[in-house]
Amino acid sequence: MKAPATIQFLLHNEIDKVQWDNCIKESANALIYHYSFYLDAMAPDWNAIIAADYSCVLPITHKKKYGINYLYQPAFTQQLGVVAKAGIKVPINEFISTLQQRYQFWEVQWNNEIAAGLTSPIEIKNATNFVIDLSGGYKPIAANYSKDLHRNLKRAQRFNYVYADVNDFSSSIQLYKTYYGERIPQVKDEDYKAFEKICLYASQHQQLFCRQITYNNETLAIALLLFDGKRLYNMMNTTTPAGRKTEANHFLLDSIIKEFSDQPVVFDFEGSDLPGVKAFYQNFGAVNEGYLMVKYNNLPWPLSWLKK
Repeated sequence: MKAPATIQFLLHNEIDKVQWDNCIKESANALIYHYSFYLDAMAPDWNAIIAADYSCVLPITHKKKYGINYLYQPAFTQQLGVVAKAGIKVPINEFISTLQQRYQFWEVQWNNEIAAGLTSPIEIKNATNFVIDLSGGYKPIAANYSKDLHRNLKRAQRFNYVYADVNDFSSSIQLYKTYYGERIPQVKDEDYKAFEKICLYASQHQQLFCRQITYNNETLAIALLLFDGKRLYNMMNTTTPAGRKTEANHFLLDSIIKEFSDQPVVFDFEGSDLPGVKAFYQNFGAVNEGYLMVKYNNLPWPLSWLKK
């Protein structure tokens, strides 16, 4: 493994986004949220730490309030963190030290790459993210479904659902906002507008899929999926009250898995630690591919006490 080069802290206007995206594309642990088009939309002034001439990078999503520089997690961005090309040693301690010097408070979600450097007073909690490898084909995946899921899918079949492609991603976003927006009040209108920009870019680059279940021309469940060539992300999955009564979302996710199976793709459920959602995803035989919730509080008193 190559020794790490001297790291560099870069302001947003100093980042070479061509080199950045090349690193993301070639790094095994990179996710779609790491690409510059995603960061530009959800965290427009993001900075970066790079090492080994863009072979190891960390996006920095930051804000400033009352003179305090802090790190935050952008909306619709499950996790970020360090990514590196094969054979590159991550300079974890240098990355952490640089962040501590510049940002007094962090509440972020990162991958496990940097876990070894996250020591006290940095707090970490494990978070859940379920995935299924679709490359083995549908039959072995379905064989791993729970008995409850098989029973629910059998019940759903009696409705003669229509599984279809949806071209209008805006309607999918609006449906999600209508039914789930009140549950996530921290997500503002500008976040939804920024996510629409991501969807527009993705649709222009064959990186977006919308699939829905209808019955008698009524939408019962819909999923907005992003795709990065390796992973299919279940970004917005909405079920209407009528759909919940008729197992429509079970049928929708099973249909998506069936459609994309036998391809070298991972289906990413996008969570979750909410007990009901967690149990629902586990019914599909999904595997937990966890990440970290990271908090660092070096604020002056009494702000440090208030943010505990």
